[in-house]
Amino acid sequence: MALPHIPYRWTLDDLFALPDDGKRYELVEGQLTEMPAPSMAHAIVVANLLRLLFALRSAIGLETFTAPMAVFLRSQDLLQPDIVGLLPNSRARRVKAGIDGPPDLVIEVLSPSTRDHDLLTKRALYGLAGVREYWIVDPEARTVERLSLHDDALHRASLASVGESLESPLLPGAAIPLAAIFADLDGIED
Repeated sequence: MALPHIPYRWTLDDLFALPDDGKRYELVEGQLTEMPAPSMAHAIVVANLLRLLFALRSAIGLETFTAPMAVFLRSQDLLQPDIVGLLPNSRARRVKAGIDGPPDLVIEVLSPSTRDHDLLTKRALYGLAGVREYWIVDPEARTVERLSLHDDALHRASLASVGESLESPLLPGAAIPLAAIFADLDGIED
């Protein structure tokens, strides 16, 4: 009689016991996923966003952090968002290992290899955890979808494209031009 296959459920302790191999991992409901290295377009967009968001630190107290940065949601979930934003009086706490609790703002820059994970799995987890806003940045379409928390789920609040600016109630007075987010993407060689 064959024994049934029981899939292994990873824990945070298992993840932290792994040797430092320079790779990024996420842990969602006991499943360990290696995060591939981002593309040049991804890196340019993240750098542009950080530069634009950093200007808001003195105006509204926004702190920004970038991957690799562990964000602990629920009891055994660890995600590595591209960019995390914390406002004064945030429910999230900065801890030695990363950020514990739901950040006010999470930004994911879509890549072909992680697109479905960002659009489906992470969106659901961020909503359940209480992330106030989730921005999905698409370098291919050159759009930013802003999702807001309502009843433990993230719902589309706006969709902006090049030629428009992104505005958010979390960032009062800020209008982020999408042209600046996607600047320098045309110079990437194949």
